[in-house]
Amino acid sequence: MKKKSILFLCLIGITSFVSCSDKSSAEFEVSLEGQLVKTDVNKGKWPKWMLGDDIYAVDHDWSVYSWKLTRTEWQKAEKVLVHGHGQNEFGDMVLSQDDDGALYVIDHPFEDDMASFLLTSLTKIKQTENSTAIKDPNNWERYDLSKMPFWLCGDQFVILSDSTILTIGTPKDDIHHILSIVNFKNQTFTPLDYWPNDNTPEVLDEEKLMVYTQGSGIKGNGKDRFLYWDDSGKFAFIFTIDGTKMNILNHIYSDRLPIAKTPPLERIHCCADNDRIYLLYKHSNSKGEIMEEFDMKDPFPWGNTVEVYDWDGVKQRVIHLDRLGQEIMLSKDSKTLYLYSGYPQDGSDPYIYSYDLSSL
Repeated sequence: MKKKSILFLCLIGITSFVSCSDKSSAEFEVSLEGQLVKTDVNKGKWPKWMLGDDIYAVDHDWSVYSWKLTRTEWQKAEKVLVHGHGQNEFGDMVLSQDDDGALYVIDHPFEDDMASFLLTSLTKIKQTENSTAIKDPNNWERYDLSKMPFWLCGDQFVILSDSTILTIGTPKDDIHHILSIVNFKNQTFTPLDYWPNDNTPEVLDEEKLMVYTQGSGIKGNGKDRFLYWDDSGKFAFIFTIDGTKMNILNHIYSDRLPIAKTPPLERIHCCADNDRIYLLYKHSNSKGEIMEEFDMKDPFPWGNTVEVYDWDGVKQRVIHLDRLGQEIMLSKDSKTLYLYSGYPQDGSDPYIYSYDLSSL
């Protein structure tokens, strides 16, 4: 009888262990069904940044539109920043937002300008509760940056303080940097001591700079950690800043990016909040077929697998989405993940799907 009891307890233990293992595996890797976000009233406008729960999109003239994004609808967007040469108009814009909700707009000269990567100005817009407040120049603080010898690339930056930003870019006369801190009040910049060590010949410095800055992104966790990633391939790492020094804590992906070569078939796109990093892994064409070779007619990889990491770079979960997209965005409360189709090559309208993360 005693042997039977021991055997019975052992069987229970084994069963419990298997059940826990299965449960752990199921929680680590999940599949989600998406809901199509209604965007009919926003045709001809292309989402560019999601700040809080607001989508900031550009039209064919590169003016900026904005309004709320929910799980079911991107409400009718209104023009808030005008692209043009006139007073209170902007060149090519890059947007970001601080923790207090203030909107920051970096202004470049126009694309057809020879100095298209130089800074023109930075505008801080304190009141952003509605389109009228954003458009009102009385709510603007403008800083002239036109005399700063700076070459800015990328379309994202992080607000560090009321006078400094962390941005992708480099001094114009020193292209051996990828990231810099810009003090827009004192008109100074501090290049950070990072240059990818990929054995690239010196004659390709400019090409290397463009690869590691164009299409790159940076995010912060609201504390002292930052994420750099590049969609030219699979390259992403978490770092901290100590003066001019960058301390790389973890390479999430560390593939070498292609310099003057055919673009890779596998790429990534990232978004993040203060707790988690979400990484979209892309290796398929728009039809969902795994890309075997580069196709100029359908060159940008799509994906539906999202890897979730903490800010130590430890993978927490893998999420399989039921749709394919090129970019991901996160709601302000981190309960909704948005998958965006980007720019379909066939000329069809872009789409957005929402995914409920609240149960994970």
